[in-house]
Amino acid sequence: LKEKHKKDQKTLYTQYYNDMFKLEEQKTEQKIIIEQLQQSLAKTNEDHEMENLQREYDEFKQPDTDGDDRISRTEFVSYVKNYLSNYPGLTEKDYPKFEDFDHDGDGYVSFQEYAQQMAVQAQQAELDQYYAQSQGQS
Repeated sequence: LKEKHKKDQKTLYTQYYNDMFKLEEQKTEQKIIIEQLQQSLAKTNEDHEMENLQREYDEFKQPDTDGDDRISRTEFVSYVKNYLSNYPGLTEKDYPKFEDFDHDGDGYVSFQEYAQQMAVQAQQAELDQYYAQSQGQS
């Protein structure tokens, strides 16, 4: 009986050791997979940010007719008139003013000013949508 008990005990210890070893291997593999997924997610986020930045820059360059990487008042006014002619339901008051974009008042809109103003407008649009939804639910 004692001999059988020792044999069973040895079998159980061996099984326990093997199970723990397998669990540690799985844990190590899962850590590697998690790290790879985190790197992939970071890269995807970076790529997405770069695409958004490029899209914003492409939009910024549309009114920049002389290619100097800044938008003058003349370029802005010309762009707005052209834009509004393509969307007859809109009026000039529906479009932001040059002063809204020219934060430093130097008479030109830089890409940084443009990006800041677009972020402000997007945030305002989200707030307007939120208030409209909350008013509709009251």
